[in-house]
Amino acid sequence: MQTVTYPPPVALTNKKVLVVSESLGPINGVTRATQAFLDYLARHQIETAALAPRYDKDKTSNPADGQVPVMRLKGFPLLYNPDLLITYPFRMSKVFRQAFRPDVVYLASPATVGMQVWWQLRKSGIPLIANFQTDLGFYSRLMLPKLLGKPAGWSIDRLTGLYYRSPAIKAILCPSDSSQQYLIGLGVKAAKLRLVGRGVDCILFDPARRSQELRQKLAPNGEVLLLCVSRVSLEKGFDFLAQTYAEMVKLARQQPDMPKFRLIVTGGNTNQQIEQNIKALFEKQGLDVVFTGPLTGVPLGEIYASADIFVFPSVTETFGQVIQEAMASGLPVVARRQGGPADLVLPDETGYLAEPADSLEFASHTLKLIQDAEKRTALGQHARTLAEGRTWEAINHRITEILAEFVG
Repeated sequence: MQTVTYPPPVALTNKKVLVVSESLGPINGVTRATQAFLDYLARHQIETAALAPRYDKDKTSNPADGQVPVMRLKGFPLLYNPDLLITYPFRMSKVFRQAFRPDVVYLASPATVGMQVWWQLRKSGIPLIANFQTDLGFYSRLMLPKLLGKPAGWSIDRLTGLYYRSPAIKAILCPSDSSQQYLIGLGVKAAKLRLVGRGVDCILFDPARRSQELRQKLAPNGEVLLLCVSRVSLEKGFDFLAQTYAEMVKLARQQPDMPKFRLIVTGGNTNQQIEQNIKALFEKQGLDVVFTGPLTGVPLGEIYASADIFVFPSVTETFGQVIQEAMASGLPVVARRQGGPADLVLPDETGYLAEPADSLEFASHTLKLIQDAEKRTALGQHARTLAEGRTWEAINHRITEILAEFVG
């Protein structure tokens, strides 16, 4: 497909942009979105610097092929997700000396880095634009023990509301309707909110990357391949997926004409114990699941395109970038009707949505697609068509338009 170019607004010419990200290196949606935005700014010659946590496995790598300088901050990892760091205190004056004093600051999924930047710059006159990509309060309630999770979630919600209501935050990008409603519920004015999704690389993620060699390896008996691409962690709904898959196997045994199928999970976790605990959810039930580990680049594009159905069990997503990657790869999607996936999946057009707690409905939708190859093809083709209109170039141009509203 031919890529259409959307240059940044003229108002950003000769302006300096500081991009602040909570994640720039590990494989996740925030990293991919920030990386794509930095690539866009570098390609269009906007003077840019980035500020992000430093990771043991990624101390020296820079995004945008090294075209954008990245200042790395020290911190300590979260126990349940070592890819996320709580950064130590730092001074923005030092950041400015290393890079420049920016004309505008873009805060990608602000947490311990973004909030320190906000606190230090809230009276500086530098406009701050935030992108709400992670519901930290929901994560806390889900991942922490109940006695800790409820008060922690409440506290994070209160802090989130205080932060986003600040006059220093000029605009807030929201990836979905549900994220907008969440912020409005915290007292954020609707006028500050901008509905901006994410782009998808329709060249890397393309049905043409379907590999018969890979299919022969993963489906030697012609199995219908179900794919889940995700960080292997409990907050991604793997307990629900294990329950659903067990129900699918049980129902399939009652239908002699049901095609064989197999679940493929692509992703990992730097905390090996968490990953092993997730695998045990399937192993204890004797379920046929292949864990490939994390993949990037062409191998990731190939495994998407070589699958038949994308299944996504998470209810913690403000967006759901992997769903767009699956759609671009020509896959129908089965997901739960909560958060970002509820906006992305069009029922009976690009896939199906199940009620969040209904594993039987999720299983039934998936089994229906396993049985109906023509339906899989039709939904997948429509998904691909929609994805082609959601390029990173178009999305990042929209972000620069919002930045340009507030530069002097």
